[in-house]
Amino acid sequence: MTVVWIFNILFALLFATIVLMQFLLQRSLHRSLYYYRNAVYIAGILFLSMLMLSLYSYLLSCLLETKELTLRYLFIEFVRFPKRFSMFAIPVFTLICLAISISNLALIRHEGMRIKNILGVVLGIMIVGGTVAIHLASTLVESQVLRKWDLMGNTVYMAVHTYLNLFLLLMMCYFECFFLGTVVMAFLAARQKPRYDKDFIIILGCSIDKKGGLLPLIKARTNRAIRYAWDQEIATGKRVEFIPSGGKGSDEIMSEGSAMELYLLAHGAESTEVHAEKRSSNTYENFLFSKEIIEELNPDAKVCFATTNYHMYRSGILAKRAGLTAEGIASRTKWYFWPNGFVREFFAIVAIEKKQHLLASAILFTGCLFLAVLALIFRLKA
Repeated sequence: MTVVWIFNILFALLFATIVLMQFLLQRSLHRSLYYYRNAVYIAGILFLSMLMLSLYSYLLSCLLETKELTLRYLFIEFVRFPKRFSMFAIPVFTLICLAISISNLALIRHEGMRIKNILGVVLGIMIVGGTVAIHLASTLVESQVLRKWDLMGNTVYMAVHTYLNLFLLLMMCYFECFFLGTVVMAFLAARQKPRYDKDFIIILGCSIDKKGGLLPLIKARTNRAIRYAWDQEIATGKRVEFIPSGGKGSDEIMSEGSAMELYLLAHGAESTEVHAEKRSSNTYENFLFSKEIIEELNPDAKVCFATTNYHMYRSGILAKRAGLTAEGIASRTKWYFWPNGFVREFFAIVAIEKKQHLLASAILFTGCLFLAVLALIFRLKA
């Protein structure tokens, strides 16, 4: 009966945590799509829901097969969950990465073989290959080391082997869940439709051609900004001013901001409506320097930004880091470019919040160490 109560308490805690995270996610989404924590909440809800389902399945099997529910087996079930989760994730991520790889092949065919054009394949190797490698390594260590050297009965060696493997699997689960959470947020951000009440629209720069003309990616962003400005004026009569943002690269004849400014003026914008930002060298600086221009012109202005669909979520995060409250509008890109572009964005988002990921790794390692100590004290074998 004591074990049943422990199970009920654990189940209730998991359910309460999921409900709390769902509440926090809804509140955070209501405030803004562009919080890093939104992807974390989704990842946490996914992982804990799968854990709760696994534990419930174990309880159901005990009831149906009239097996005794013991604390030992409950502990084992809890420890074995990351392995089951990772095995379940392999076919899911294999399909995802296969689809991304197909888009990579189309991208290479259209734009040539470059490192940045095979990031989808790299991601697939990291997730699927990494998970398979952990399982194979664990099996090899057990068969070629622990059994060969007759260490299977040594509780210390078995604890180190089991819980180091558990930590690696938990890290893979963490990475997979965060990736899926980021996919959901990127999709929601790309579909956002800002209200027609904006004073300024920042157009995020990217590469221009050798003559200063707009390449397809930056042209699509600029055209999307123009279309939004037209739609707002038709809907409300309010005109929006443009801030084309981007500095001059080493291989560029002029700044990206200047190139977009010329394009806007050639397509009907008044010179008083275009305030080019020409110093920035990355997305964060796009927002930081554009914010300075906005504060000089209208400190209380309502702002949105235009960028490519796969770039929306990270751009919104960086806008907040720069102290700018802004909604985004997305320009489309070719189908084969979107997946690889998103993969680049995902790695960039991981890099932005690397301290949080290192903290999460430390927490997971500490938790595995704690479980290993419990296993040694109570002679629990997983």
